[in-house]
Amino acid sequence: MAKLCTYVVREDTGLAPNPYWNYCTLAVCTPNHQGIRLDEGDWIAGVLTKARNHRLLYVMRVAESLDLDAYFHCDRFVKKKPNLKGSWQERCGDNFYSRGADGEWIRHRNRFHLTERLFRQDTKYARAFIGIRFSYFGMAAQRPPEEFASLFGGRGSRVNHNPVTQSAFIEWADRILPQGIHGLPCDNPDLAG
Repeated sequence: MAKLCTYVVREDTGLAPNPYWNYCTLAVCTPNHQGIRLDEGDWIAGVLTKARNHRLLYVMRVAESLDLDAYFHCDRFVKKKPNLKGSWQERCGDNFYSRGADGEWIRHRNRFHLTERLFRQDTKYARAFIGIRFSYFGMAAQRPPEEFASLFGGRGSRVNHNPVTQSAFIEWADRILPQGIHGLPCDNPDLAG
């Protein structure tokens, strides 16, 4: 049975998740920081929260999981490397870690993950989850059906869900949710105003 990882997204800047350039990627966020193990065919769902009113930000089916160094060097994900002089989508790329010749992590120029605390968190488990089948809603995020409320909330990532509810959610997401990008990020500073 496919696993479902759910979590609360604190900021929706376009970085994590990053739904651009034909892939939804999650390289520097809570599931990565906690070392959640997800395989091909598993699902990730992130919600925004405001006064306990969870709104579904995105859902993605994991197509593959790569080490951050392999992600950085893979030709398919070159557009995910931040271009700080590019469009706002290019500036929020999440592909900015590689290993040096000595095996140590190198943080390349990026827009959002600049502190040492984030550097340590991002490279502790160092995985990028990649989705081809995804629904990203951004500012158009809506509450999921009430029957799935128990899947969301709390701190950190959650993977131990009621199997019946989890299966029903995956079926609903796969069958009902429209694929692709359906809104702009809620918290991207380039889009304010």
